Amino acid sequence: MQCHHRPGERHSVRSPCQRRYLLIQQIPASRHRAGSGYADFVGASTQRGYPILVAGAVYFLVLALLRALVPVRTVQLIWVLGLCVIFPAGVLLGRTLGIDVISRGNPLGTLGGLIAATQVFYLPVFIAVYQFQPSLLPLTIGLLGGAHFLPYGWLYNSRGYLFVAVATGLSALILGGPFMASSLTSVPLAIALTYALGTLWILRENRKQ
Repeated sequence: MQCHHRPGERHSVRSPCQRRYLLIQQIPASRHRAGSGYADFVGASTQRGYPILVAGAVYFLVLALLRALVPVRTVQLIWVLGLCVIFPAGVLLGRTLGIDVISRGNPLGTLGGLIAATQVFYLPVFIAVYQFQPSLLPLTIGLLGGAHFLPYGWLYNSRGYLFVAVATGLSALILGGPFMASSLTSVPLAIALTYALGTLWILRENRKQ
């Protein structure tokens, strides 16, 4: 459906399409007023989605602890299937804290949800690695999972997310490659620490907003 909007034309009741047009038009003005760009526009209601990182930190910490409690093959299966709980757990945590992580009705907030949804396409890759080379799971999940945070650095104008993306990828590459024997413990611990530090960084960015 296309929107037909004429500059200067007034409407007593705006359609959803027209409201979306006006919302996008406000972005440059917001950027000049506040100086923090999209973080002010999207991040105000979403708080830059930090509950997702909190949920992820708890998940990877649990993964590291499970290595000493359950068989290796079971832990590897949890690596693959358990990833699906991070996003809904983060959204639920956000609701508990009064934070709309997805920011429904905001086109840029919807974009954040779509970026998160792209991880669904990683699942066949993770399953293939689990079946044929399970020792590479920490490396694969760490690299791909870290990479998906890069767009959030732009969307929220956040150096915290850039840190999470780079640090997660490097941790997985270093600890999941040369030190593969201990990667089921070391990689999730490193990722959990990275997420925790990223959360603190993002909370600081939110306070400055």
